[in-house]
Amino acid sequence: MLNKLRTQMRWIMIIVATAFILSSFLMYGSISRDAGTPNGAWSDRVVAEINGRRFMLSTLYVNLQRRVDTLGIRDVTSRDFQAVLEEYAMELQLAQEVRDSGVTVTDAEVEQAMREHMDQAFATRELFHLHLERAGLRLDDYKRILAQQMTRQRFIEESIGIITVEEDEAIEFYDSIKALLFRQPPGYRVNLARFSSEAGAYKLRELLVEGYPWDEAMSHDEVVSSDIIHIMEDPVFFSDVAFDSYLLPMRGIDIGAVSPVFEIANDNFAVGVKSERIEEHITPFDEVSADIRLLLQQQKEREAVTDFARGLLSRATINILDPSLFPLPEDDAIVDTPTDDAD
Repeated sequence: MLNKLRTQMRWIMIIVATAFILSSFLMYGSISRDAGTPNGAWSDRVVAEINGRRFMLSTLYVNLQRRVDTLGIRDVTSRDFQAVLEEYAMELQLAQEVRDSGVTVTDAEVEQAMREHMDQAFATRELFHLHLERAGLRLDDYKRILAQQMTRQRFIEESIGIITVEEDEAIEFYDSIKALLFRQPPGYRVNLARFSSEAGAYKLRELLVEGYPWDEAMSHDEVVSSDIIHIMEDPVFFSDVAFDSYLLPMRGIDIGAVSPVFEIANDNFAVGVKSERIEEHITPFDEVSADIRLLLQQQKEREAVTDFARGLLSRATINILDPSLFPLPEDDAIVDTPTDDAD
């Protein structure tokens, strides 16, 4: 289960995905200047100042709509307005601190990151360029935004520092989650094969009953040429619960015995062998220590990034000019958004 967590991604955030680059272009490319009045239907105005920079009502609503669409919000409250304001403030503060830090990335690093992304995410580089063209994004714009995001990531990494996991931390974390994540219920390891016709299942069963080992039987010409859906090369664990449902015909057979041919679903016939009984147990720390360290490091990284974001917000200067839009303490009132017939 935890093998899915073993990835080769960089450890804070992935910033080279085209989707992220495009969203950054659309979001921050637009809010970096005062947005126009939506539909020309109502009067735009300054609702706050952040680090001395005007935050327009139109900017608020453009980004609020994006938040509503992304999170599936049905009732917009003043807290959603506040969240948009704070996200904008953190973005401006981060940009300012990056500039002040002098952190940079080289053109060669940007080119390398772009090439790696093109090769990983697109079948051909022509498709990558076509994707940019359809999004209305020039290659120079893509490189500029990519360089900006890479610079910010480098600044965040340098600000947070190297996050390590000590042995005693890993053991303590393991003890706190082992019953939830590393408890294995009782069951059996099973070799199972599924066919779309009874003939293939019966042929495999015949070979197994004759004494063929599983690997030899499943590679037999008459089996290979049959209507195979799936054959497990190695035994797979099934808990006892499975033998009360879709593996019910295998429940009473002994270890090493061949099951009868049975139907799992319509036109889905199976035959299997129980290879080993597994009693309920908790996987020892030594066997999952790498997964534990990865889980704990990811948790610590999330906490570090959250603390970093809070620090950005605390250092930003926010002057609210229209308090009717933003929440008072303990306030969560539903807010009406401007409509086409608003003044």
